Amino acid sequence: MTTPARASLPTLTDMSDAPTQASPAADAAPAPKLGRRAEARRIAMMDAALKVFMEKGFERATLGDIVALSGGSRATLYELFGGKEGLFLAVLEVVTGHISQLMNDIAESCGPPEEVLLQFGTSLLEALVQPDVMAMNRILVAEGRLFPDQLEGFFRTGPDQSREKVANYLRRAADQGLIVVDDPITAARIFFGMVTAGYSFEGQINPARLGDAAYRHTYVQQVVHLFLHGLCPR
Repeated sequence: MTTPARASLPTLTDMSDAPTQASPAADAAPAPKLGRRAEARRIAMMDAALKVFMEKGFERATLGDIVALSGGSRATLYELFGGKEGLFLAVLEVVTGHISQLMNDIAESCGPPEEVLLQFGTSLLEALVQPDVMAMNRILVAEGRLFPDQLEGFFRTGPDQSREKVANYLRRAADQGLIVVDDPITAARIFFGMVTAGYSFEGQINPARLGDAAYRHTYVQQVVHLFLHGLCPR
């Protein structure tokens, strides 16, 4: 099997028109549609915030840093995002938005498990090794304790839903007699963990240990085989 060509990932500006993951606040009161100037300002502030967060982390980043880079005012930033925590979560949702789209794709798939899980696992790992995603993940690990309630909402509508969609695929595959799985949710969590094991620790410390795209593709192939067939003799 040939290694699939690596697709370019969207930037904040590319994804400005794409729907982001719903937050609890959004469920309660839909945000009003922004005018063109306000939308342009929102995107500029998110672009600036990503640069500042990647350079300084969450705690050391200031609204002054972000406004100085993006233009506009603190009043506009508060109006659009509610503060630094809201701005960080908005950036996080966009940076990880393409991962959510991968979940939507797998949720609709009816292909064989070997192909679907390989495509998903490879695409997921390639998305996770992007510099902006890695930087945001480092901030989450180091500083997420500063705003746990807001992050819990993100986890519920992001990673938790992603695992649920993979679990739904596993249920369908089981219904078709392609696999046997007693607990699809746990199986999905295990699969996520296997795919991201090296990324989660070694790769965050030293990205060179993640290898190139061909190495990661081969790694995910082995993960899928082990996940579906185990180590017992057949």
